[in-house]
Amino acid sequence: MKITTLIERSVNMLIAHLKHSCFVIIFLAFNVSSEPVTVGISVWSGYPSSVAGFKSSLKDAGFIENETVKYLYRNAGADKEKQQDIAKEFTEKKVDLVYSLTTSGTILIKEYMPPTTPIVFSVVTYPADSGLIESFDYSGNNLVGTSNFVPLQNYVKLLKTVLPNAKKIAIFHREGEPNSKIQTVNLIRLFKRVGINAINVAAVTLDDVERKAVKLAREVDAFVTTTDTLMQGGGELRLIAVSKRTKTPILSSNKQGVIDGSTFGSVADLNTLGKMSGEMAVKILHGEAVPAGLQSKIQDSPLVLVNRNSLQLIGLTLPDALKNYSYVD
Repeated sequence: MKITTLIERSVNMLIAHLKHSCFVIIFLAFNVSSEPVTVGISVWSGYPSSVAGFKSSLKDAGFIENETVKYLYRNAGADKEKQQDIAKEFTEKKVDLVYSLTTSGTILIKEYMPPTTPIVFSVVTYPADSGLIESFDYSGNNLVGTSNFVPLQNYVKLLKTVLPNAKKIAIFHREGEPNSKIQTVNLIRLFKRVGINAINVAAVTLDDVERKAVKLAREVDAFVTTTDTLMQGGGELRLIAVSKRTKTPILSSNKQGVIDGSTFGSVADLNTLGKMSGEMAVKILHGEAVPAGLQSKIQDSPLVLVNRNSLQLIGLTLPDALKNYSYVD
């Protein structure tokens, strides 16, 4: 009886092992299919460095463009109707994954894409507060990604270091955009704690940005930009033009803004964030994880960048107290 039981157990273990082996073989066969995966890329209004970072992570993992991965690159030009059409196109073409940029763009992708399609995002400052995910630790849905959030205390500390006598500043953002609205409200609160009056400047168009900047330039000690699509879509360039004429310093939230001529900034690197998002996409495409099983992330150490030409034009000298910064020119 004991021998029979032992034999039965051995046979059962062998059958279970064979079943598991067959599952693994089938799973691997599926993942090494000769058919390339299709990834939809929705950039909303640009951000080439983010896309480059994303693609580089996939390439490093063996996803070669036009061989093992096919990209459908789409730019809505910040147009909501076009973004809806892009989401519908991705759905019709049954993409395996979507890489979506910005809060505004990703909100629409989430709304119009099936909940079964994995969505990896980036350039989203407040993904939980804007309702895209439940939290950074657990999305609770088919989304996961990276945030270009920089702890707001960094901005306050940087401004106080470079402009210790500043008393009044103007914070520019797009009217009605969730990301920058949250950022602006919280910055106003933090600056108030250190004795700086921050004016909330909500703009609608590029001309509106410039008009309000010209009006405020003589009243404030600095302009401050936010991480929204209006600032990143030409608004900051308008502020830079006013800054050069009026010698008004700009504290930027955007790396490209400092490169273009804003005076200094505490910023996230969109290429780095793109690579981080790409690493998440690789795990999803390999079948190693689902979005809800991954954590959304921010860049560990934001960059402090200074535009030397802007600094000289305005006539500012960096204090010795400012450490660990880099010039962009």
